[in-house]
Amino acid sequence: MHEKIKKLSALVDKLIEQNFKLKTESKSMRNKIEELRIKIENLERENQSLVIKSSENNSE
Repeated sequence: MHEKIKKLSALVDKLIEQNFKLKTESKSMRNKIEELRIKIENLERENQSLVIKSSENNSE
């Protein structure tokens, strides 16, 4: 019985460690996604600005 408790305790420790790793990875991925979203928004704004400038130059 004591051996089973030790094995279960080790398994619980492994699960806690895996859970922590997954939470850390998840947070890292969310941060990366947010960074990419901001870059995309900036590129979209820049693109829109270039389209406007291009159309202004073509109308002259």
